[in-house]
Amino acid sequence: MFESESELLQKIAEHDDLVRQCALGKISFTEFRQKYRNFYSNYALDGHESDTEEKALFEKHEKRIEPHLVIEYEILGKICPDSDAELDVYKKAGRIGSTEAVERLKKIQLST
Repeated sequence: MFESESELLQKIAEHDDLVRQCALGKISFTEFRQKYRNFYSNYALDGHESDTEEKALFEKHEKRIEPHLVIEYEILGKICPDSDAELDVYKKAGRIGSTEAVERLKKIQLST
C-alpha cells in the first residue's frame, strides 16, 4: 500500500495533524471525520494486506501507528448520533457522541 517509509510517515503526520486540529477546536468533529476517513482501517495499518517488508515497516513505526488504532476502536468505533448519546441504552452499550469523542481525542498521545 505504501511505496516507501517516507510515504507512510507522511500519511501518519497528516493524520496526526488532523487529530491535533480537532482536539484544539480548529476543525469540527464532523470535518475531522470527513478528512480522517478511518485512517487505520483504510490504510490497513494492522498489516493484513501487507507483504513482509511493509509489516516490518509497521512494526518499526508501531508507536506512531498505535494512537490511530485507539482512535479507530475507542473513538470512531463507538460514535453514535449526538441525540442518541444521551440515551441510557446507548450509554450502556458504550456509545459516545461527538463531544465525548473530541474529549477522547484530546487525550491521545501522538508520538513524533
